[in-house]
Amino acid sequence: MNNKDNINILTVTSKKDLKKFYRVPWEIYKNDKNWVPPFWTEFKAFFKKNNPFWSHAESKLFIIKKNGENVGRIAAIIDHKYIETLGKKIGFFGFFECINDFDCAKKLLNNAQEWLSSKGMNVMRGPINGRIDVGCGFLETGFNSRPSLLSSYSPPYYLKFADRYGMKKARDQLLYYIDLKKSIPKKLEEKAKKCIDSGFKVRRFNRIRTNKELNLWVDLFLETFSEHWGFIPAKREEVKMRFGVKHLRWIVDSKIFLIAEYKGSPVAYIWSTPDYNQVFQKLNGKLGPLELIKFLFMKRYINKGKLPLIGIKKEYRDRNIASYLNYLTLVEMKKRGYIGAEVGWIDEKNKSANATISITGAKLYKKSRVFDKDIGK
Repeated sequence: MNNKDNINILTVTSKKDLKKFYRVPWEIYKNDKNWVPPFWTEFKAFFKKNNPFWSHAESKLFIIKKNGENVGRIAAIIDHKYIETLGKKIGFFGFFECINDFDCAKKLLNNAQEWLSSKGMNVMRGPINGRIDVGCGFLETGFNSRPSLLSSYSPPYYLKFADRYGMKKARDQLLYYIDLKKSIPKKLEEKAKKCIDSGFKVRRFNRIRTNKELNLWVDLFLETFSEHWGFIPAKREEVKMRFGVKHLRWIVDSKIFLIAEYKGSPVAYIWSTPDYNQVFQKLNGKLGPLELIKFLFMKRYINKGKLPLIGIKKEYRDRNIASYLNYLTLVEMKKRGYIGAEVGWIDEKNKSANATISITGAKLYKKSRVFDKDIGK
């Protein structure tokens, strides 16, 4: 599609096009010191046909060019399992990036909307990068710092795009910050002790039997997240395709990846990590032998932690397990000299999780917002 402003919309149809689609953010964030480049190997793997996600989903990818330069991108995605689970014809837009030009943004969003509408969708929701638990939301607050591992990042003007395009808030996702220069709250320690007295035991992730442990964790993840907003069932292999899971052997930190057991059976977990984005930012989207050496050398200088995932079986909630796992994690992070830790994201309406994390002394730090737009005829 051409116009007098020399703007063109291209559809991604080849691996070469996909690489151009992937490279768009380098133009958007070229002067942004906080942005962390995504890894090409992970990005490419997500869009491969053998990704189990595409057994129940389909997509259309668009790139926008202005004066010969690639200045924006968008993916329109339909997850048929999501529609089946919710009983609503909701399609996604995701992987959105664009220069600060509403005309370009509008054309991208129009193309995504038109494709979704042609497939019978009534609502366009996003940004969602395929699955809500993979990546979602435009950053709403907290633009002045580097995103932590597995967190959203976008410039402030994306919010203006959403408003001008007629989008409405669907949900906010919250990120908290724990100041580890302060003492761990006494209340958290007391709740941890109550959990111990109740007979719960905690062990570390066993790296020697990574595959077995991974299967155990995936099963726990799928069970414990089944009630979260936007979550839909998935097969083990689909979860394993996600970043962080696929490379578990070399990024797992067993001292802060903990599994809680009751009478010998796993009932909860916390998957925490050093904030690897402090290193990943310097790898510029590459994951080769040289980058691995850099990673192994530089990770010793990481000074923050990340608590992205915690899950507890339904029948064991309200037993102080979350507080016990959080306490052990924060004790270990303080031993390492970490100055802080980020937690989340946590859905704004998950009252239990938000109340639990407040016991750690965490303060609300950042928000990301997911939007809806009615596209029904």
